[in-house]
Amino acid sequence: MVNSPNLFVIGAPRCGTTSLYAALKQHPDVYASVLKEPHFHAPDLPEQPHTVSDPDDYARLFAAAGAARYRAEASVWYFYSREAPTRIADAHPDARIVLLLRNPAEMAISLYELYLRTGNERESDPAAALLRTRQTRFDSSYFPFGLHYLHLLDMATPLARWRARFPEDRMRVLLFDAFYAAPEAGFRSLCEWLQIDPEVPISFDARKARDAVRMMAMRQLRDLPEHLRHKLNPDASRLHAGKATTVIPDPLRSHLRAHARSLNADFAAASGQAWPEHW
Repeated sequence: MVNSPNLFVIGAPRCGTTSLYAALKQHPDVYASVLKEPHFHAPDLPEQPHTVSDPDDYARLFAAAGAARYRAEASVWYFYSREAPTRIADAHPDARIVLLLRNPAEMAISLYELYLRTGNERESDPAAALLRTRQTRFDSSYFPFGLHYLHLLDMATPLARWRARFPEDRMRVLLFDAFYAAPEAGFRSLCEWLQIDPEVPISFDARKARDAVRMMAMRQLRDLPEHLRHKLNPDASRLHAGKATTVIPDPLRSHLRAHARSLNADFAAASGQAWPEHW
């Protein structure tokens, strides 16, 4: 594939990938697909409205990359896909992988609240939803995989799959709290790892970030065929930035945190970082 992608932000969902991707878009050495989450390399997961499954369509997302050093996309469910690590390693042997993680319990709660807003989740009782088993089936969900919140608390297992294909020099694991405590400094460090200019001015303010890349985004949209443009959801930013309105009982939050700790005994070995005490 000419101008094939070589920088993948693989997740996890609700871990700050949108802000990081907006920062990458602003860097002159990065060409970021206007469709952030094509999920082309995760055929084992249910298709979402924005999934791109046709190889020619996927190539079109990067056709105008020119001489950019990195061609990027940010499909957040790659992290949990069993097939994505091998597919990306085989198809894009020079790829770099960036992964953002946060407290799994807080990630699951945030995802539940998002899915209530988007209509993917119909269960208004947070305990019934967040503690449901993998045996639950759904009649009207556009992405049922994401509704098995307990399963998503296990980060060590998918991390090990990715590490098996991408060693430390090709995969950077970032922790949400540390990165967003000082995002500009965190981004400079990431740029140094990517060997691109770390001093390029980058804004993590959502409005300023959009304004900085508006003309590039318009050119990308103009060059895409109509059926791909239709995969872009104009309400996505509003829905993802929406405020949480669901009250999560403290005992439920504590239960999720304890369960996450029990599932992630091998986190340090897979990530190269200790399990944060506040998780």
